[in-house]
Amino acid sequence: MSLGHLIFLITIGYKYNEVIMANIINLTHYTDALRNTGYKNTESAIAEIIDNSFEANAKDILIICRIEKRNIVDIAILDNGDGMDVTTLQNSLVIGEGTRRARKGMGRFGVGLPQASLHVAPLVEVYSWQKKGDVKSVYLDINKIKTGQQVEIENPCDGEIPDYVKKYVNGYSINHREMNFENSGTLVLWRNCDRLTPKTVKPLFDRFNFLIGRKFRYFIHDNKCTIGFTVCNTKQFDDLIKPNDPLYLMKNNVVLGDRNKPEDSVDNGEPIFEHWENGETIGCIDHNVQYIDPRGNLKDSKIRITFTWAKYEFQKAGGENKIGKHLKKNVGISVVRANREIDFGKFDFFDDVNEPQHRWWGCEIKFLPELDERFGVSNNKQQVELFEVDSSDYLDDQIKPIWLELVKIIKPEIKNIYAKLKGRKKGSRSKTYELRTEEAVVTSIEDNSTVKTSSSYVSENTPKEELHDRIKKRLIEDGNPNPSDEDVESAGKPVIKIEYRDIGDNSTFIDISTRMGNCWLTINTGSIFYRQLYSQIESAGDDVRKAFNLLLMAFARAEDESFQNATLHEAFKDVREEWGKKLRKYLQSDYLA
Repeated sequence: MSLGHLIFLITIGYKYNEVIMANIINLTHYTDALRNTGYKNTESAIAEIIDNSFEANAKDILIICRIEKRNIVDIAILDNGDGMDVTTLQNSLVIGEGTRRARKGMGRFGVGLPQASLHVAPLVEVYSWQKKGDVKSVYLDINKIKTGQQVEIENPCDGEIPDYVKKYVNGYSINHREMNFENSGTLVLWRNCDRLTPKTVKPLFDRFNFLIGRKFRYFIHDNKCTIGFTVCNTKQFDDLIKPNDPLYLMKNNVVLGDRNKPEDSVDNGEPIFEHWENGETIGCIDHNVQYIDPRGNLKDSKIRITFTWAKYEFQKAGGENKIGKHLKKNVGISVVRANREIDFGKFDFFDDVNEPQHRWWGCEIKFLPELDERFGVSNNKQQVELFEVDSSDYLDDQIKPIWLELVKIIKPEIKNIYAKLKGRKKGSRSKTYELRTEEAVVTSIEDNSTVKTSSSYVSENTPKEELHDRIKKRLIEDGNPNPSDEDVESAGKPVIKIEYRDIGDNSTFIDISTRMGNCWLTINTGSIFYRQLYSQIESAGDDVRKAFNLLLMAFARAEDESFQNATLHEAFKDVREEWGKKLRKYLQSDYLA
């Protein structure tokens, strides 16, 4: 059924046995919903179009931006794939009328091109040709649908590619890569882009490099396809997207290193990670799983889980350099379907992404499309349903949630890698303990203070062995399975020590403890405060985070100093509790939803 037939049925209704049937949807009022299609961002929407190009055997893809007054107004995605015949071209903009439903490759669901396009722009035009000069085109205009002017996808007509794109069709070169789109290909043109974030070229291309480079790293690495981007009338931003491998194994990765100068990424360097080896686990684990095919047959398939960790020299160099900062943005587990990353995150396999040690390992879960139902792949290929579940809820199920199988492999292995990284880091430490910048600031100001505090009272009146045991126990709770004496001594040095822990999704957004002989300020990573506020502050940069930490540390120090006034000391605790309740209430408001 074409879009036009669907609109006809659902907008005017029909008679059956003289009963007028009610409309299912009034599409002229449904245009906003058509645009809110579940894509996370512009990069994810473009990834959908790139999927189609790969399926059409394209060797080159060029993303072209047209700007006015510094803002991007149009985005064109041009490829030299097989092109489409007139029937396929017409159906390409009919929502749900996919042409690739087989369980192989990246295609299947048939919702991609129109939904991805409408996420970014109200008007999408598609041009396609299977021989030089024979261009056909179709379009979908949300504003015309809204007013009833467009009720169907019309038959493809002879298309005239806009002049600012036409010059690229005949050939274009980026970084010595010659691209030509004359003989066959497809152009998807997003007009009047009104939902771009960001709207300017440099930050958008930076995000393209990072996220598209990660999603399609295998295709780029294996030279199956080249993805480039440019801006009309200038070569200033011309570039080819490099693989962004979160396993940091690819030899042409966007970040490579030199062991003699491990602080910064270098061109033509070496991969900075290597396969993790631990007894029986050597790099990759192949895990067989069962699934039920469309005919109801029970079959087997294979999942490959790959673990990597940093080479010693790069970890020793620390995380406050160019390489370390790139690693921080890739903390998580990559889920790859048909060689294309479909999701990235923690998936309840490990805790606290802000623990710096997590940046020094990588993990990838790779599966075939036949396991889509097992992984709960969304129809726009944006995510998987991979999260913690209670095994007792599925005791009688023949096929249990895939998370229950994977957690037995992934969670303990991450703990093993983490422990080895932690131990290796200990051995490379200098004897002089270096505080966090904000911890050093507070310690330098308060270390010689004569004010009696709760923490100083504990320190003076508790045996050193007991304080040692308390700190050691706290470090174990924070994820260090075997803290050394040096670890314990280091943790006791700052006047105020900052730690990040998940202490539950409750009103406690910070916790303050003096039981270890110094003041421990805990930032609760399980709180709504952390998810909606603190994580945004971290994204704003190190200077903003440090300044905000000093704000919290000032409160912690004031509470510590209120020790001699019992009434005031209890009042501080009450204020912290009420503050947390109010903040939680405000952050949960509809205004911020």
